Amino acid sequence: MLCLNLFLYLGLLLGAIADTESSDANRPAGIETTRRNAIVQAIEKASPAVVSIHTAHALKEHSRWDPIFDFAFPIPAVKTIPGIGSGFVIREDGYILTNSHVVEGATEIFVTFPDGRRFEVIDVYIDRPLDLAVVQIDAEDLPVVRLGDSDEIIIGEWAIALGNPFGLRFEDPKPTVTVGVISAINRDVRPQEGERAYQAMIQTDASINPGNSGGPLVNSLGEVIGVNTFIFSQTGGSLGIGFAMPINRAITGAQRLIEQGNRDFWTGIEIHDINPIIARTYGLSTIRGALITVIEPLSPGESAGVLPGDVVVEVNSTRITKAEDVLKAFLNAKVGDIFSLTILRGRQLLNKSLILEQHPLSEEGN
Repeated sequence: MLCLNLFLYLGLLLGAIADTESSDANRPAGIETTRRNAIVQAIEKASPAVVSIHTAHALKEHSRWDPIFDFAFPIPAVKTIPGIGSGFVIREDGYILTNSHVVEGATEIFVTFPDGRRFEVIDVYIDRPLDLAVVQIDAEDLPVVRLGDSDEIIIGEWAIALGNPFGLRFEDPKPTVTVGVISAINRDVRPQEGERAYQAMIQTDASINPGNSGGPLVNSLGEVIGVNTFIFSQTGGSLGIGFAMPINRAITGAQRLIEQGNRDFWTGIEIHDINPIIARTYGLSTIRGALITVIEPLSPGESAGVLPGDVVVEVNSTRITKAEDVLKAFLNAKVGDIFSLTILRGRQLLNKSLILEQHPLSEEGN
């Protein structure tokens, strides 16, 4: 009986091998080559230099009292909030590019590579107005991404987003990949009231989910063409409308951060472009300029004496026709710089001096 079972097992095994060989023989010639298409090869080129960024933020809550000595000893309650994002290596000596909103205010930052290596960040360079950051780790000979030219992007070409969506932690630390196309370019977007205004962004339908922020947007050649930054969503998940910062602008900003340090000034002023509908709503006499919509309390903007409804028409004697012109005027600014603003209030032109101050979050550390 044992011999019979053994012969049956061997027969089944040989049959399975024969079926496999027959299947391989029937597979079309070159199928393995066609599976390794341009997208697969692009991912292989870029992914070794893509990292997950893990942060910890100390959130101070209301003081609580010692249960025994509650009449005398308040105990500060500090809650640690974890955060997650993505980034990519731009210099083999340890410089990694990401978004500033991924790391700003963090008390601890670690990066993890696809091969499992983990490093503590030793320095952080922040550019809040541009939403860029460079973090530095103590490492050499790191894999580095290939940079593309974001001025040469073609609408409709493949777009590949790499990163760590939703902070997913698998045993395999390699980045998650989503694929789409370039949907549009030169998009000016304000994600929500009170947040940054983003200028000339790349729009893609490659899924960019929470945790993907700071990761690379890659073309079919494996070149980084953008920094995944945010999505438009009403649910918190991807709806196929994501935005990436063009890599040409990001690399210029990163080099400036490395050479000159943080750019963390604060104006406390929110601005918008003006169209005919907005002009009628606010009773404006012009559609040229940048409309001030919000002035934050105790901000440099409030100290300068500008008001919501004012229209910025000049910055340091440079004509302003839209909100992007104001952002460009502050491109190389730093804390302590004084800017001369010419504003239109009603039909009256006024001159105001705006002194840039350090952003309040800077005092909490990065």
